[in-house]
Amino acid sequence: MKLLIAVAFILISCHIANAQDEIQLVEFTNDNNPDGSYKFSYEQSDGQKREESGVLKPVEGAETPALSVTGSYEYADANGQRYRVEYTADERGFRPTVTKL
Repeated sequence: MKLLIAVAFILISCHIANAQDEIQLVEFTNDNNPDGSYKFSYEQSDGQKREESGVLKPVEGAETPALSVTGSYEYADANGQRYRVEYTADERGFRPTVTKL
């Protein structure tokens, strides 16, 4: 599932990039491990960045482990103001923090 989410996000990013002025992928890493953990990151020529990592962790009272994800992304709004969003997503939900850069 996590691979599907990553692929979907990349496809959406590529579609958006085609609609703009030839934004290039500057850097991309992707590591998937047998234990279910993963890490990926990318940076685009327009300054957008994203990085994320996930691990399976035991949850009290549950039979199966839960995916715990941490990550961040940076982007600029229509006025050129840059933002960084850092987030955690796990059995307690999605918790983002937004910072103006």
